[in-house]
Amino acid sequence: MATDFFNNQCQQVSSEKIFGLCDEEETQKPAYIDVNNQDNWIAEIENEEQKEVYFIAIDNCIEIRRDDDPTKMEKRCDGMLEYDGNNLIFVELKDRKLRNASDFLKEAALQLVATINHFKKSCNIADYNIKAAYIANKKKIHRSYVARMEEFQQETGYTLRIENRIKIPYMTP
Repeated sequence: MATDFFNNQCQQVSSEKIFGLCDEEETQKPAYIDVNNQDNWIAEIENEEQKEVYFIAIDNCIEIRRDDDPTKMEKRCDGMLEYDGNNLIFVELKDRKLRNASDFLKEAALQLVATINHFKKSCNIADYNIKAAYIANKKKIHRSYVARMEEFQQETGYTLRIENRIKIPYMTP
């Protein structure tokens, strides 16, 4: 069954030069855009051209059922950014301590892969020029995860970045 990834109830828009994405995991509420409280930002969006950027909350907003058991919810990333009508960036937000970064990065990548796979079933990905994914942790990750990023690219066709600053327009690395 197709999933409506562009549900209006799950969308927010900003054309601010800088804004943040927040996720209060303990509340079971969807992630959201914030322009005022930088201390709460997990990811910072740099939008120098002040494009109209849509944030579509996915986790806790859009139902994605598991293929093998439709009574259960699939793992989902927190949301996606869309701009210019043909550029997509999937985002998983984390606020974790760095000593076990490898564990939460693995889980975050699985959430992104599951969401992207469902997106591919529901939407024509050929319509999108930019196809990227970010794992953003509030605390900066200093280690390189090149192998994990390459594996992600091969599995999904999407470029994976592990950092908490997202630039719009996105530039392919």
